[in-house]
Amino acid sequence: MPARNLDRLIDRLPKVRGALTGDAAIARATWFRVGGTAEILFEPADRDDLAAFMAQRPDDADVTIIGAGSNLLIRDGGIPGITLRLGRAFSDINIDGDRVSAGAGAIDVTVSRAARDAGLGGLEFLSGIPGTIGGALRMNAGAYGRELKEILIEAEA
Repeated sequence: MPARNLDRLIDRLPKVRGALTGDAAIARATWFRVGGTAEILFEPADRDDLAAFMAQRPDDADVTIIGAGSNLLIRDGGIPGITLRLGRAFSDINIDGDRVSAGAGAIDVTVSRAARDAGLGGLEFLSGIPGTIGGALRMNAGAYGRELKEILIEAEA
């Protein structure tokens, strides 16, 4: 990507506490390890960092959200604009009674195992789906005759 475009966009972005990287090698963030760079890669420190960034980012800056990169092929030309990667700060899993709360960055199989370990059934199908809860939600992931829409109570964005 041309450096002058990178400089203009990165100069217009708000300050963050997380990592903001220009011309970031993104192939390492995908399971297939292929593809070009992200013009700007933003890895927020936490929810507040993400919310502040999204509220202050330029309106003309495209945003692409990625999770674990399990169902993702990056083209050699890279990803223009801002690539948002939700990491560990978004992978909390909490169980309260018969309710499981999971961040968008939580790995599906990890959520399934946490439910199992808490004696809860119904999330076993997630163990067959690569990726994160955020991706599963976006795609209404399903396997073995079950879909996320059947167990989802609420989503906060």
